[in-house]
Amino acid sequence: MSRDYSDADNDWLDDKAGRPRPKSSAKKPLEGRAKVLPPEQGNATVAELFPNQSAVRLDGRTDVTLCAYRMSTLASRGPGRERSPVCVGDRVRIEAGVIIGRCERRNRLIRPAPNAHNPLLHALVANVDRLVVVAAARQPDFSAGIIDRFLVAASAQAIPSVLCVNKTDLLEAGAERPWARYADAGIAVIEASALKQRGIDALMALLRGKAAVFCGHSGVGKTSLLRRLLADANFGRTGAVNASSGMGRHTTTGAVLLPGPGDSVWIDTPGIMNFGLIDVQRESLLPHFPELARAAARCQPGCAHAEEPSCALRALPRYHSYRQILASLPEPLRGPTGDT
Repeated sequence: MSRDYSDADNDWLDDKAGRPRPKSSAKKPLEGRAKVLPPEQGNATVAELFPNQSAVRLDGRTDVTLCAYRMSTLASRGPGRERSPVCVGDRVRIEAGVIIGRCERRNRLIRPAPNAHNPLLHALVANVDRLVVVAAARQPDFSAGIIDRFLVAASAQAIPSVLCVNKTDLLEAGAERPWARYADAGIAVIEASALKQRGIDALMALLRGKAAVFCGHSGVGKTSLLRRLLADANFGRTGAVNASSGMGRHTTTGAVLLPGPGDSVWIDTPGIMNFGLIDVQRESLLPHFPELARAAARCQPGCAHAEEPSCALRALPRYHSYRQILASLPEPLRGPTGDT
């Protein structure tokens, strides 16, 4: 029986029913437990996941091939175990139509599985050159919470980020632009409209030749932007924002790797409502808010950047977001003498 990964904000791995299990004609995988392989042993890239199978793009080819994989030969054990042994963007070794090993990752975007009772981790993507965080100016309204979490996760993995604010055609004249604050953090900010084809050239200039992943809430227009970038009017499915909730409707059901112009590969992901941080500790959070870290130099010695009235961080736009994320991170484990 498959494990219950039910959660409304994620792809089929969180879908209680799941997709029908496709029948596989692949040969039985090699005996023994596969180890993480060095990068030079990879001969394919994971393009999409299905139950017990993965679509991969073999090196030197543009089409995709279905290959079998088995948890018993690829999955890690114990703490830190991922619910799928591979993720989109992984470099893998294929033999006889079977994934026999995953290569070392140069980076990853990972979160706790959304189900609170599920101890596994969910790796969204691996081996990317850019994170494109897509937000909407309107419908749904701009929300900084998950944006900052994505940016922190990317910073922890040394992945350069781009903030693309879509649907700017819905802005009223003179409307406030809260996303302007991110330029102070060194984040490239692009105002775009997939509908009016604004900002597409600027986004293309940052992504051409790169492996990039598009992340954000449902309904912000990730797929619509990719449709413009790929010049493919038939790519993906889009949906209107739910009138009663103000949130987007899910149209992408799983991460998928797409060939872009030249050597570009771009990854579309399902809308995500929650993104818990795995690769960040409380004591290392501040450097992932560069403008706050610079301001900390003006604080008094011993300032905890909490309730101190003189703290130089308190007046900065992203201070509240920093405090919220800090409060969500677990306290360091301490030994019986108080040592960490």
